[in-house]
Amino acid sequence: MGSGNLTAGDWIIWSNCLWFKDFPKKSEMGFIPEKKKLNPGEFDFDKDFEDSLKNFLASLMPNRAKYTDLLDVNIDDYYISDVDIVLIPSVPGRHKDQDFDKYGHRRVASIVKQLYPTVAPAKKKKYVLTYQSSSIGALDEKFLREICSSFIPGYMTLDELKNEKKLSKKASGIDLGDSATRRVRLIFPSKDYVENCTEGAQYSGCLILAPETYNKESFPKDIFYQFQAPEHYAFHEGIIPHLKVWVVTDESGEIDDDTIIYFGSHNLSPSAWGRYEKDYTQLSIANSELGVLLPPMKGNTLYRLINYLGSKQRKQKLINSLSFKFPPKKYEKNQVPWIFRLHFTS
Repeated sequence: MGSGNLTAGDWIIWSNCLWFKDFPKKSEMGFIPEKKKLNPGEFDFDKDFEDSLKNFLASLMPNRAKYTDLLDVNIDDYYISDVDIVLIPSVPGRHKDQDFDKYGHRRVASIVKQLYPTVAPAKKKKYVLTYQSSSIGALDEKFLREICSSFIPGYMTLDELKNEKKLSKKASGIDLGDSATRRVRLIFPSKDYVENCTEGAQYSGCLILAPETYNKESFPKDIFYQFQAPEHYAFHEGIIPHLKVWVVTDESGEIDDDTIIYFGSHNLSPSAWGRYEKDYTQLSIANSELGVLLPPMKGNTLYRLINYLGSKQRKQKLINSLSFKFPPKKYEKNQVPWIFRLHFTS
């Protein structure tokens, strides 16, 4: 599962991210080991992964078609074990009631609520969302508040979003003046970066930001941060990114057990993540997307037992492997984001 499409550019020119894991077929196993029993209330990563994958595959099928018939594969035939990530799907449609928390940013909100930060209470940390996106949709303060309420622990609850205009700062328990633009750091290649990239600006068609979107008065222009190659991997220098990654940390950018990392196909847009409708009781999504979430996890995770890395170490290793510098630097005063259409029509 990754950010790349089945095009030559995705696999030859642009940088992408990929998650994969092998699961043995039950019929080819000598015996099927019994899984360790979970403690009461403990999150079942294996079952959640299996259920989410089945549901997502079913959502991609034509009406009345079964994924087992059309794809000639059955998830039930495989031994799903040792999962320590969470699938984050988006499915086109208007989702409410029992499906409200299944997709888009509501899925993230549900997982973060279940696996709340473990190192320190959220009130003692001011979390920020750093988002590297190859395509930017129609952003405004309202949408950024909505995704921040889902992605950032302790930022705003759904009830606080519903009653935001009615609640005073004292009644809400949070600073309603805490603009979401102060919590979001959007990594996107600048004009000067793309003009000097390795392959040339003509190969930057995967970077999408419409001039009419950017020029809207409501578009937050002060959230841009530089896309720069990490210092420890020289081969990332000058590449064009197509990956989609976001990271929730405190303001210092330090990686710890509470760090939340997502990577997959979701760009930063309402089409990918969804927008609330009907007084925050329904989520409207336009795209099919799929990604992987590394949630807050204590150091003694299953991964540590298998790979000798704790949650913090594993997440730091993942961050170090990305094709951009983290934490990022804010745009300089003279920098503007790359807008493909302006470059090739001017």
